Amino acid sequence: MNSEKMRQAFPGELFPEDNGFYAKMDGWQLIYEGSPDWRSVKRAGLGKGGKRRMNMLNTAKILCDEFAHKCFAEQVDISCGSEEYDRFILDFLDREGFWKNIPQLLSKAFAQGGCVMREYIDNGKVRLSFVEGRHFYPLKWDNRIVSEGIFEEISARGKYYYTLFEKHSEKEGIFLIEDLLFKSSDPNVLGDRVPLTELYPNMESDSFTYDTSVPLFQYFKPDFSCNIRTELPLGISCFANCTDTLKAIDVAFDSFAREFILGKKRIIVPSSCIRTVVNPETGISERYFDADDEVYQALKCDEDKDLKITDNTVALRVQEHVDAINALLNIICFQVGLSPGSLSFDKSGGVKTATEVISEENKTAITIRCQKNLLVEFIEGMCRSVLELAMKTGEISQGEYEITAAFKDSVIIDDNTLIDNNIKLVTAGLKSKLSAMMEVMKCDEETAKKELERIRAEEPVVSGGFDPTIS
Repeated sequence: MNSEKMRQAFPGELFPEDNGFYAKMDGWQLIYEGSPDWRSVKRAGLGKGGKRRMNMLNTAKILCDEFAHKCFAEQVDISCGSEEYDRFILDFLDREGFWKNIPQLLSKAFAQGGCVMREYIDNGKVRLSFVEGRHFYPLKWDNRIVSEGIFEEISARGKYYYTLFEKHSEKEGIFLIEDLLFKSSDPNVLGDRVPLTELYPNMESDSFTYDTSVPLFQYFKPDFSCNIRTELPLGISCFANCTDTLKAIDVAFDSFAREFILGKKRIIVPSSCIRTVVNPETGISERYFDADDEVYQALKCDEDKDLKITDNTVALRVQEHVDAINALLNIICFQVGLSPGSLSFDKSGGVKTATEVISEENKTAITIRCQKNLLVEFIEGMCRSVLELAMKTGEISQGEYEITAAFKDSVIIDDNTLIDNNIKLVTAGLKSKLSAMMEVMKCDEETAKKELERIRAEEPVVSGGFDPTIS
């Protein structure tokens, strides 16, 4: 969000001070993109100078993706208190690509400190927009929700840059949306205000009034306590207090990658074995060692050691680098509230199933549960706004609703763990073979019975052995 442009667009608005918070957010985004301040390092060696690009592990993006995937590893059950509303919400979420876009939006939210979902009407239908946190500026809020704010959208058409500001405000239960469009040939300058129809031909007016009981946007703030001084109710990046560790990881990984360059094979040969040839293009004499020379050569030397060719290749410190990177990854897990080993540079630690994570009640499970509690409120608020607008567009009938959202309690486990669990339960007499077959094969009771009958029919043949000579 360009605060300076926003203040120029709304000169009469009293904006709460951000104390440079959006500048920090831009810095978090650069780290997430793989372009942090430490990306370039000085070149070593005589006469080289300049800088080179560091080899980077980009742990920040991996960390944000890990949070997003763990938060949405389970499906969300949404109930609206009506079969008509339930069906409409499910169809709406599929139509707007909610299940596909929300993990990507959450990954950016954990990087930037928040994200926004915005509902609007387009061609008589309710639509949903996924907005990154850095493109939203809050104006009014209470202890529960953010109710007013400004959205920013920048686009380019030909040689001009367009900046659209959308202001959401509320007065006596009436929500007003005001759109301002500016045009400039310089991306750093706000430019002149132009009518919305220049960029959006279907927009009939610059302002819209909605008589709804809820705002037409929802702000998600990750469950990381903000320790940065600001007057805004915004969240911080999950790695806001871990930048030193992220830099250390990249330094270690860069050293690991360059280990193969600096440790490449080197052979020391006596100077008498070096030949000289004149480059016909430059006229400069160049020295070289002919490794394919198989003929006898007469060389003048006083001692045998002068003719000895030595392999001076150094051993690669692979394990030392892996151990160092894993130690740093464990440190960053500690800093963000994940269990040790949640991020690993190799497979020595193994990958734990969701069952093991939940049963251990470790830090990861607790941290993700806190994030999910906030996501439930985020999704419920979105559903309320969608139903309010759908009643106005006529997509659903007028009526009362009660929104509840909850992540399914079922635990995601891999196939091997599922089979092992069922075998143990059947062996202990705590579960029938039929139920175990239905769960493992994911089939109905009739199919499971047929499969059990085939197994019983094959048992005598297997136990008695099979002789192909018997007709």
